[in-house]
Amino acid sequence: MSVKKILVPLAGRPSDNEVLGTALSIAGDFGAQIVALFARPDPTEALPYLGDGVSGQVIEDLLQAAREGADDASARVLTMLNEAAGKAGFPIVGKGAEPPLPSVRFLDVTGRRDEVVASHSRLSDLIVFGESATGIAGGTALEAAMMSAGRPVLIAPKKSWAPVGGSVAIAWDESAEAARAVTAAIPFLEKARKVTILCIGDKELNPDPGSTLADYLALHGVVADVHLVDARGRAAGEVLLETAEKAGTDLLVMGGYSHSRLLEFIIGGVTQHIRSHATIPVLMAH
Repeated sequence: MSVKKILVPLAGRPSDNEVLGTALSIAGDFGAQIVALFARPDPTEALPYLGDGVSGQVIEDLLQAAREGADDASARVLTMLNEAAGKAGFPIVGKGAEPPLPSVRFLDVTGRRDEVVASHSRLSDLIVFGESATGIAGGTALEAAMMSAGRPVLIAPKKSWAPVGGSVAIAWDESAEAARAVTAAIPFLEKARKVTILCIGDKELNPDPGSTLADYLALHGVVADVHLVDARGRAAGEVLLETAEKAGTDLLVMGGYSHSRLLEFIIGGVTQHIRSHATIPVLMAH
């Protein structure tokens, strides 16, 4: 399987430019189409929370202001998209005839962002997210794409990144989530010039699981080295990022939310740490 459709949820923020740059780089490498998605809030969903004492005119003014705000944000997304696609030499196409590849499409869809993103993620090969307004990459829309829609996601760092996947590190812990991330990353791994399997634990770490993954990847024509990392009591997420960055990695592949989201939120976890601190592209699957 190759990467042919890349969904990129955008909100009209300045940081969208960096996310687009990373997504365009990936689309160019794979000859893929980027679908830039703007989820337009439905202002009528807020009406039940306004209370009975609000006049009809006030309600109409609020609805109109919300529509105008969404129009402005959508226009910013389209402007950014036109500029970025033009610089990359990608045509912007509409729905209908078979599009040239690589290319770009723009969708403006009304609805709750999480639901819109999840719906459009289901038939996408990869969903690319940047930092959200909360500082956590992708916000709840990333969780919707990865967990509700079951699709792999890529966290784009704050700085536009190209190329993505020349040197790949795999965080391997034998979990189902990590295995799904590996299979989702096969198109990147087959193109990579260097692949490293990172197994993080204590000084008695068993090398066999990493070797088993290396044998599997060899069947796909991927040569991978196994690197055992002694965490020395430090948090696994911190050690993982530090090791990947020092190795010059430009794509980290890992499972997401091996523990429940609630547990990760309460006690912290690898996924939450990576989403908050990643400085390199990260491909995750659940």
